[in-house]
Amino acid sequence: MVSFFNDDSASIDIPIRLVVYIILTAAIIAVTIIGLSHIWPGITTNIMEKQIGEIKASLSTMQSGGARNLIDPDSPSGNIRTLMVTIPEDIDYLAFGVDPDPDNDLNITNTPDGMITDRGNVIYYSGTNGKIRTPLDDFIELREGLLDEDRWMVNDIGGLQNGAVLSEKGNYELTFELVYDPISKEKYTLVHMTDNLNAYINPYDPTVLPNNLRVSVNPGSIPADGVTNAEILVKLKDKKGRDATGDGININLSASLGNLSASNLTTVKGKATATISSDLFGTSLITATSAGLNPGSGHLTITQKPIILEFNQWISNESYKLSGQFSTNQDLKYDISFTGYGTKFSVPLVGTWWPNASIEIDGIQIDEEIIDSRSTLSKTFTRITIPAGDHYLNISLKNDKYLPLLGDTNIYVQKIVLSG
Repeated sequence: MVSFFNDDSASIDIPIRLVVYIILTAAIIAVTIIGLSHIWPGITTNIMEKQIGEIKASLSTMQSGGARNLIDPDSPSGNIRTLMVTIPEDIDYLAFGVDPDPDNDLNITNTPDGMITDRGNVIYYSGTNGKIRTPLDDFIELREGLLDEDRWMVNDIGGLQNGAVLSEKGNYELTFELVYDPISKEKYTLVHMTDNLNAYINPYDPTVLPNNLRVSVNPGSIPADGVTNAEILVKLKDKKGRDATGDGININLSASLGNLSASNLTTVKGKATATISSDLFGTSLITATSAGLNPGSGHLTITQKPIILEFNQWISNESYKLSGQFSTNQDLKYDISFTGYGTKFSVPLVGTWWPNASIEIDGIQIDEEIIDSRSTLSKTFTRITIPAGDHYLNISLKNDKYLPLLGDTNIYVQKIVLSG
């Protein structure tokens, strides 16, 4: 029988098997390492893309909420979202609103002055797979915040606003708040954090971005007297409604009613002006157009020209009438008002009588009102339609009462006004 302890074949087989096992194990480990080196960047990309997708959706949704007034200390908080963000080990930075490395030198602390950067509506991250840019909606303006006396403000360094950059690995709780600057008329999405980087937002240059025309009319209402003017101001605006400068841009102006001082205008520093008047009443639609720009429009209310009949006389008995003449050029409705005062007739323990004023137009009685004051007052009579043409108006006293010591019902007529 062969003794195991004396079998020399075992001394040869065991080392060979051990070598094979070591080689196979090393190969498996090498394949695993190579595979993970390809899989891990993909996992990181998925993590970042998922987070940025959630942030993008939240930022877009919150824009329809209320915004905090940055200069009003009593203004309530704006629409707020708080989100959890993770920066994996192989991510160099996550930036909101701007690229912190626009010169691509792998240094996020040395953005050169004057370099063209982004305008606030982007998210960037950079890692082993390179730099990834995610655009946001045009109306989203991300800004870095600065805590000032328990209130988060827009961080303004040397006249430049900044984006917010996360450059350290780990987990973060980020708060985004909608705020409004009434001076610049800008709405921002403020990130409640301050970094130590100079990742500035590209200064907005309105000279190259006129997008539409804005028409304003002052005052918004004028009488149809053919003389009174309203000023029309046409301004160049960008797509966010901010003022844009620009000289020499031709503007065509038109109005559905009224007379324009000019129909062809040229902008100076983004503005152009004209005036309008009218001798007809109604609502005028004023439209401004210019090649390559969205048109603008405004409205002007043109009211009926008031007709004023001045009398400044007394009516002391029922047989006496005050008469006046006037003309109208449209079939219009008028309010008729009396301005003046009266005297009364009083009988102790019986009663007091004030004079009744009656108005007729073209021989037809319009209305009758009591003039019950010894000081000047205004009384409005019935609103009526008066056709175009020449007309006459009479005003008379309807209840003349007089006794010595008891008084006399008289009317002092200052004026009668017919207005729209």
